[in-house]
Amino acid sequence: MGSSDGVTRFVTTMMGIVIGLTFLFGFGNVLALALRIGVPAYVAPLVAPALDLTVLGLLVGTRHLAMHGAPETVLRPARRLLLAASTATLA
Repeated sequence: MGSSDGVTRFVTTMMGIVIGLTFLFGFGNVLALALRIGVPAYVAPLVAPALDLTVLGLLVGTRHLAMHGAPETVLRPARRLLLAASTATLA
C-alpha cells in the first residue's frame, strides 16, 4: 500500500466519521423540533433524515466519482446540488 493509498483511506475514513456525526446531530435536532411542533411520533423519525440522507448520498457519490476519475462535467452538477442541499440543511 503506497502513501497515496494511505492518505486516500484516511481522508475517506475521516469523511465517513464527520458524515456520521453530522447525521446523528441533525437527526436529533430535527426529531426534537418535529415532536415539539406536533408532528406525530411515528412520522417524526421519517422526516428527520430526509435531507441528511440526500447530503450523505451526494457526498459519498461525488467522492466515489472523483476517486474513479469522473470528469468535471459530471461532478459539477452533483456538487451544485450538494451545495444547495447543504445550504438547506443549515437553514
